[in-house]
Amino acid sequence: MRWRRPSPASAGPIGLLPMAGVTGDQNQSQASSAPQAPGPATASYRVKPGAVGNKLIRLFTRIGVCVLLMSVNLWTAGAAVGQDLSMPTAETATCQTEACHANTANSKFAHGPVAQGKCQACHAFDTPANHTFKLTRPASELCQSCHTLNHRDVIHKPVQQGRCMDCHEPHGSDHRMMLIDDPTRGLCIGCHKQEGFSDKQFKHGPVAAGACILCHEPHSSWQPKLLVEKQDTLCLTCHAQELRPKSDGAWHEHAPLKGGCTDCHDPHASDIRHQLHQDSPGLCFSCHDQMQEQLAQAPIVHGALTQAGGCLRCHAPHGSPLPKLQRAAQTELCLDCHNKPLQTADGRTLTDMAELLSDNPDHHGPIREGECSACHQPHAGERHNMLIQAYPPQFYAPFSDERYELCFGCHQAQMVKDKRGTGLTRFRDGDTNLHWLHVNREKGRTCRACHEVHASGNPFHIRDAVPFGNSDWMLEIRFEVSPAGGSCAPGCHQPRSYDRGPGRADPASNYSGESP
Repeated sequence: MRWRRPSPASAGPIGLLPMAGVTGDQNQSQASSAPQAPGPATASYRVKPGAVGNKLIRLFTRIGVCVLLMSVNLWTAGAAVGQDLSMPTAETATCQTEACHANTANSKFAHGPVAQGKCQACHAFDTPANHTFKLTRPASELCQSCHTLNHRDVIHKPVQQGRCMDCHEPHGSDHRMMLIDDPTRGLCIGCHKQEGFSDKQFKHGPVAAGACILCHEPHSSWQPKLLVEKQDTLCLTCHAQELRPKSDGAWHEHAPLKGGCTDCHDPHASDIRHQLHQDSPGLCFSCHDQMQEQLAQAPIVHGALTQAGGCLRCHAPHGSPLPKLQRAAQTELCLDCHNKPLQTADGRTLTDMAELLSDNPDHHGPIREGECSACHQPHAGERHNMLIQAYPPQFYAPFSDERYELCFGCHQAQMVKDKRGTGLTRFRDGDTNLHWLHVNREKGRTCRACHEVHASGNPFHIRDAVPFGNSDWMLEIRFEVSPAGGSCAPGCHQPRSYDRGPGRADPASNYSGESP
């Protein structure tokens, strides 16, 4: 039957439309009248006209309204006390039914009591009528009643405070150990966001993957920071090959490695490559403060230290089979940069040393032995070309022992100090010492006037030509060797020769590599 709101004039006793085609008055006065034809908004059925029929209609209508009002009142009362009428109002044998908590035990990794339907292991009824529960123990103690942990010296803060659910779901999870998130992805970052790892340019591999448990214990540890092992041992579990490669000979290890890697590296992330705390040389100076002071005070600083990489251009940061943590033998190491002309801070041009050594096979002794530091400071110095001791840079200079400290570190001083002798040098005419003759003059010739200090194509490191004066004019020497002496025809004097005398001839094999 279809109802519509009546007009005030046609409303029946209960405010609903009367039977189709019959008004309220007609129901009483025309009970015996013939039925009327339905109007345009009539019902789809009729009853036999009469007082009895009309009373039944009103009765059934009133009963329906009462049932509706009772339903509304019951719903309102339940909502007032927060009660879901679908919940049980008495204690039940199990919490998991098709209607309630059906999916609680469907996790990939379910808590044991949940999987066995033993919810009362953790929950107890509080008010069954309201279907409310309480934990069987305080939350901070509940987990430990079953899960006894042997705490070590350093305890994870949530464990110490009994906040197991900071990391674990109480019923079940799709992650092993019922963790709230993937332990190799985002579990720890949920709390440790303040560490600022995400905005760093270079991240440690486990940090980038969220695999914090590779280095840290989740509950407690004997080590600081909950580390799984001692720091120096921990890093070697992944980085052994680069930190301590197999070596048949001696191995020189960087001292900080003995105490761990974090003196130089941030274990999580950094804005500097290799997660360094600082870039080199600043990082190195944090320990090598004496070197920093030397560089600050020295008038000449090795250019390699001022370039990108600093100390690491020459030194291995972890260890090396060579002394001083050298990355390679000194000649190889130095020629890695000195393989082209280089400009000095004072505007001079340094020779392409790699080319010079390649084109001139007669090498100075320190070069042959790979000892560039026998003559040069590797970091900074007070003398030109960072020489370790005094050596005159000029073509002319008066003689003194102090002026030739560098040369006399290997060569005997008597070689130039004695006027005569037959056992000091092969550069003599009879027993006249020609070294003494050249050096001990008012305008004494320095070693560089005749000798190339690194390498030459002539015996005894004799130069083809020598820079003269400030114009860099090359003064040719035109030296020729003979079995018992030699000759030269330089621009500084007439052609001259020398002869050590009868029986003083040398085999050709001795013409190279030794002082004449």
